[in-house]
Amino acid sequence: MKETLLRRIKLLLALLVIVNVTQAQKNKDVKIGGALRFNYRYKDWDENNKDVGGDAVLDVFRLNAKARYEKLYLDAEYRFYPSEFGGGMLHHGFIGYNFNDNSHLELGVHQVPFGIQPFASHSWFFNLPYYVGLEDDYDTGLKYVFDTNKWNFAFAFYKNAEGGRSWTTFSNGSEGNAVDLARYSYDLAGDNEENGQFNFRAARKFNNQEIGFSAQLARYRNHVKDKNYHYNAFALHYHGRFLKDERLDVKFELTRYDYKGTDNDLIKMAAYNYTYDIASEASIICGGIAYTIPVEWGPIESVQVYDNYNYMKKGNSQFNDTQMNVLGMMVKAGPIYTYIDYASGKNQDWLGPWGAFGDSANEYGFGRGAANPEWHSWFNVNVGYYF
Repeated sequence: MKETLLRRIKLLLALLVIVNVTQAQKNKDVKIGGALRFNYRYKDWDENNKDVGGDAVLDVFRLNAKARYEKLYLDAEYRFYPSEFGGGMLHHGFIGYNFNDNSHLELGVHQVPFGIQPFASHSWFFNLPYYVGLEDDYDTGLKYVFDTNKWNFAFAFYKNAEGGRSWTTFSNGSEGNAVDLARYSYDLAGDNEENGQFNFRAARKFNNQEIGFSAQLARYRNHVKDKNYHYNAFALHYHGRFLKDERLDVKFELTRYDYKGTDNDLIKMAAYNYTYDIASEASIICGGIAYTIPVEWGPIESVQVYDNYNYMKKGNSQFNDTQMNVLGMMVKAGPIYTYIDYASGKNQDWLGPWGAFGDSANEYGFGRGAANPEWHSWFNVNVGYYF
């Protein structure tokens, strides 16, 4: 597996070099870029992590390619994570066509038009909708966008999620080809696979503010029952920028989703080579505020301070709700961006010893949740050089 990944990395680098050398001189619209990011992590529930004073690890190395030919354009990004988080994976990759200054079409793996774009959050951790597949989600399909000074409309159809497929064992003991767990954004996994999705997003823009509505109507295939089921998601959002140079940034989003046809009111999600169950029906409210301070501290140009709060109310009255809050700042120094976050959560699988990963009972986290959970925190510093 490692040898296969290394071969893919060498092939990709070789292709990028060829493109850069042979095309960059001929076409000024060809651009190659990327980023290298590292994390320092300190988790208050992890004794091994605490005993060594936290740890410093690779976050991701990524390569970006953009190209343009008349009205056609290409946008792609491939990421290399540590092997425990899935290794190499496609973030996005699509071919686009500009009809005019206000409308374009995209074909391939691209961001699903749902909620605040491109992110509903300010921090490195994102918001709770990300962990249930409804923030910064990427799928494979066709998207049309119409954008003016007053309105933004997006219509999309996705045949299935992004990423590949792998041989797996289903819950009934049978084997088959299903969703590969090594993926960037959260998608249905386990016995289920996304299989047809329609998205609509409309946003009204005024005075550096935006109010919008999003709808997602879709189906998924259960490989054990050999049957299709339907699910839906809806969101209302507000995004406003205020004061001089739009230094104050305010975001608010209300999301509702419902995966129908599930057993035990749970459904499995996957990303970064991990799976866990979430409540099949829930409402999420999230809000964030950020303020950017221009500075002249050597190479440091600005500091943005922010706070993002999330609350997840699950549809099953026997389940226990999830909360999450991220207090932090983003420091910009030329091409270097540093996120300093203090993330806290209750019944949040990534923030606490819930044991959801690999636990068949899955009594904690985004699923049933602990009855009297404590707040647990993860202090994280993410440093990235973008080129």
